[in-house]
Amino acid sequence: MFSLEEIAHHLTANMTKDSTMDTAQKAKIEYGLSLTLGVMIEFVLTVGISAFLGSTVYTLVIMLSALVLRVFTGGSHCSSYRRCLVFTILIFVGLSLITKIIAVNTPFNGIIEMFLFPAIIGIAVQGFMLTGIGKKFVTASDRGMQRMKI
Repeated sequence: MFSLEEIAHHLTANMTKDSTMDTAQKAKIEYGLSLTLGVMIEFVLTVGISAFLGSTVYTLVIMLSALVLRVFTGGSHCSSYRRCLVFTILIFVGLSLITKIIAVNTPFNGIIEMFLFPAIIGIAVQGFMLTGIGKKFVTASDRGMQRMKI
């Protein structure tokens, strides 16, 4: 697999090669690029897989509602980018498929089905991740992926 840090390092080196920036400023740019690239890759892969499975709108609403809450509350993290990527895809695509099945099989339609229900799921999932059980779930998932060499 590729290394986000290496890609960010090379991009930063190319962008700042004629600059008089000090090492600390370049490190900040490199860190920001690494985070931005990581989020973009997670987003594109997660939405791409959900598009293939026909649950794009549900995935987007769940992701955005969870993200809004996560920005203000924080949360647990996986111990590597690769495990974070796998965890993100499994959680958000899995939840979007479950949400789609429930939404399609209920008497609701329109805005409730497409936006309100998935938004509640996203907020609930992020809320769960903030609990002790949620943190243990993330940690156990991370360890399980480590054992699987992910």
